[in-house]
Amino acid sequence: MEDDVNIPKEVRQRYIERRQKDIEVLRSALRTQTLDEFERIGHQLKGNASSFGYSDLERVAIQMEMAGENKDMAEASRQLTLFEKWFEKVSSEAAKS
Repeated sequence: MEDDVNIPKEVRQRYIERRQKDIEVLRSALRTQTLDEFERIGHQLKGNASSFGYSDLERVAIQMEMAGENKDMAEASRQLTLFEKWFEKVSSEAAKS
């Protein structure tokens, strides 16, 4: 659930849309076993997700970054699945509002 943060709907929507590109990059990284992308994107999201009120995404991002650092394919895959589920949920919620 998104935390109560006062961010304009359009800005929040653009943030959510940019996450789709992150997911595509991470899917490719998993296929090519380039886990540096998990570390990079996880670190980036760790820093900005909470400012948009997405503490649930921040928790995934922390684990994603660690999976990248540890070159842990299984954990990277698990975190990508959680990221995709988060994206589906917030995209659906945004479409309703």
